Amino acid sequence: MNSDFFMECAFAVMLVLIVWEAVASYVQGKNYYRLNVFLADVSNGVIFGMAGVFILLGALFVYDKIETGFSLSQLGFQFFRYDNPWAWVVSIVLTDFLYYWFHRHAHTFNILWACHVTHHSTEEMNLSVAFRGNFLQRIFEYSYFLPMALLGIPWEMFLFSHRILKVYQFAVHTRFVGKLGFLEQFMVTPSNHRVHHGTQKKYVDKNHGGIFIIWDRLFKSFEWETEEPIYGLTKPVRSFNPLTVNLHVYREIFQNVFKAKSIKDALGIIFKEPGWKPDYLRTPEDEIKEPAYTEKYDPKTPNGVMVYVTLQALVLAAVGIVIWKVAKLNLSDPTTLALVASIIVFSLFSINRTMEMKRWSRRTEFIRNLLFSFLFLGALFYSNTPQLQFFAIPLLGLSVLSLLWIWFKRKTFFDLTQISNTWI
Repeated sequence: MNSDFFMECAFAVMLVLIVWEAVASYVQGKNYYRLNVFLADVSNGVIFGMAGVFILLGALFVYDKIETGFSLSQLGFQFFRYDNPWAWVVSIVLTDFLYYWFHRHAHTFNILWACHVTHHSTEEMNLSVAFRGNFLQRIFEYSYFLPMALLGIPWEMFLFSHRILKVYQFAVHTRFVGKLGFLEQFMVTPSNHRVHHGTQKKYVDKNHGGIFIIWDRLFKSFEWETEEPIYGLTKPVRSFNPLTVNLHVYREIFQNVFKAKSIKDALGIIFKEPGWKPDYLRTPEDEIKEPAYTEKYDPKTPNGVMVYVTLQALVLAAVGIVIWKVAKLNLSDPTTLALVASIIVFSLFSINRTMEMKRWSRRTEFIRNLLFSFLFLGALFYSNTPQLQFFAIPLLGLSVLSLLWIWFKRKTFFDLTQISNTWI
């Protein structure tokens, strides 16, 4: 049992399936993928993955302390052994059951919705959507699994079960698979999960299961897919910026709490259902519309800029994966890792601003490439990592070429008449 090896193999398969689905979508003219949405998914996935390394370490530390100090295993209950196949079955089913309640509550309480809304913010449905997660979600999600520690389930067994759940969830984010007969009755299928991402009133807050749909049927949160869902949010966020997509509900909660006239209303804004406000704060914009939108968010970015953004995003994704891998193997210098991760987040923010043609994005891109140039130079001169030059020199060259491109294209980077007046 090696959950890290399992996830690495699964991740490779996921990438192959995404490429296959994207190519099939293009060949068949289905338009299930848009480059700008895909890049936004990648951006959120990189941030989610980097933050997840540190959150997971903290969560497993707490989990292990509970399991080894306060669980039933300390009283002699030894059911959850690695050599007991039924222990694995129970662990996977219990993981899915507890995840159902976290997922349902993430659609029930505004403070939890704030950490889950990112996943629903896309207006597309394809396999890459599975990577679109809020970097804070795992803090809340892992707390729901602590009862497993009390039962004496070792953290390795829980982690493997949780990763099976996440890999399964990846597979159901697709429009290529129709209904699957009798499996629809008790499994989460692509059809069942498409409902969960729908904005129509009959679909909102339905089908929360991760692997098994039986929890939704048992606890009255199930709905059949009867028509193609309109994917996204009932109140569209209209942005690819990963900071906006990750934090916009927290910002709204913060702003509304300060406008509340009583502690009761302030607590209601935090803990009641998503979008709840006292009547004196409600506006016509708060009413749920159906359809939620009539036109997808799709800035008309010039082709040259999209080529530039795509190249930068792929490089950032690769660097993010390297940081994720290094962080898992070596946390002896967390300050450096945190610094580099911050530069990555700023970079993803910058390239998404560029893709949306936001004001000042050329300047943030210039700053970003300058930072990367210094970062790679510093790595070459001060790092003892073997064969680092084969990684750092090409990236340094790309950063320098990008700086030159931005400088010479500073007057024609994109059409200024299309730029939004907003900063973010």
